[in-house]
Amino acid sequence: MKVHLDLGSGISGNMFLGACIQIGLDIGALNAALATLDISGWSLEITERNNGGIRGTHVEVLNDYEHKHRHLHQILTIINSSGLNEAVKEIAANIFINLAEAEAKVHGISVEEVHFHEVGAVDAIVDICGAAFAVWYLEIDSISSSHVPTGSGFVNCQHGRLPIPVPAVAEMLRKYSVPIRHDPIESELVTPTGAAILVTLAKEFGVSDLKRIDRIGYGLGTREISGRPNVLRIFAQDKPPKNTPDLIQDYVAVLSSHIDDMNPEWYGPLWDRLFDADALDVALIPMTMKKGRPGVRIEVVCKLGQEKSLAQILLSHSTALGVRFTAMERFILPRSEKKLLTPWGDIRVKKAGGIWRLEHDDLAKISQEQAWSMPQTQQQLAPFLTDALMRKTDVSRTTKIPPE
Repeated sequence: MKVHLDLGSGISGNMFLGACIQIGLDIGALNAALATLDISGWSLEITERNNGGIRGTHVEVLNDYEHKHRHLHQILTIINSSGLNEAVKEIAANIFINLAEAEAKVHGISVEEVHFHEVGAVDAIVDICGAAFAVWYLEIDSISSSHVPTGSGFVNCQHGRLPIPVPAVAEMLRKYSVPIRHDPIESELVTPTGAAILVTLAKEFGVSDLKRIDRIGYGLGTREISGRPNVLRIFAQDKPPKNTPDLIQDYVAVLSSHIDDMNPEWYGPLWDRLFDADALDVALIPMTMKKGRPGVRIEVVCKLGQEKSLAQILLSHSTALGVRFTAMERFILPRSEKKLLTPWGDIRVKKAGGIWRLEHDDLAKISQEQAWSMPQTQQQLAPFLTDALMRKTDVSRTTKIPPE
């Protein structure tokens, strides 16, 4: 996904999160991810409301506001010891590092000496880690932004009464040469958290170069601004679907034999023996043989190097007198597998060509145990598969399946 941030009224961490929710960030997945952070006493309040005539999403972190001071290394420890995806950890850490470097520059101290004050509070950790998770979850690979409105006036904080933009914000805008625009509104339009998110994620500033707008998200600020909506707007352009999936190219051996004099009841045991010997596929193909006799072409696909042992099984457990084989090149779809936890036990799910498929053997087992038909079983299990895919959360480790 490619997005453009329209900073009509600036940016803050909660405004960014609210806008991301509107373009597809799943609230349940967000809460589950943030719950792995080793901080307590907080919750997200997410509401739909109007601000200046615009309907959008407002996110607020509710906590006890102890304003515990934290050094950068303590915050990075919280991030790195969490259950967040490694890519999410890296993004969140980079945002905090940019913020720490700005604070250090302003106060004339080393990064290690920086006390984060309000920024070290729970709400900033949640906002920043939430923003990092949103970028990963939505698969955002390109972010641009309009010029940044700085606002004017003064704001009260633990350092006293400071001019807007506050020094840490001004330092980040200077360091990254972010284009700004004068805004006469006497209000803090860009918070330190919002500025850190912006300078870390946005690579281009100016007019949007999106080719189209597929989604729009409105993230609402907390304060009311006279004469305008306090809104961060995100324009999103989805990735075009792939015309063809990526393919894997490899080689297999294909064995075949024509049989017209074998008891049909013997094909079942032969079939089982071939698969027990690691055949990749077995097919029985009806055909007409010499003298008009009905016959069967048995075809076996196996890995190169296994053809001799499988040919021996064919010749020993059928009436075949010979087996032909050839090495063949093939293209296959990449595959992966995961397990889903359901009230009726684990079930394997395989993905190929972008489509998840429930494993037939597991489906059949549950069908038998619950005395359901196969269609009923599929219907019962479908919500568990849909939920896991929508949230992008695996209940067990996803593994790649070797080519079959």
